[in-house]
Amino acid sequence: MYQFHFFDQSGGVPVLDFFDCIDDGEATRTGGEQLALHPSCDGVDVFHGERLVVRLLRPFADTSSANGTSAPHRR
Repeated sequence: MYQFHFFDQSGGVPVLDFFDCIDDGEATRTGGEQLALHPSCDGVDVFHGERLVVRLLRPFADTSSANGTSAPHRR
């Protein structure tokens, strides 16, 4: 079971969702699809248990990442 933590510019998590995906790739695709359905959110962190699989950002989202692109992160 993967957790999807959608976040906004203020750092809030206005949407939390769960999906049963077969692997990290499917979870990443699902995260992108779901982010498109939540226009008030700037990005989504996809977790498998406590492991951060990926952070997906909207292109216009103001974040502290160096290049503003999506990249896999692991804890």
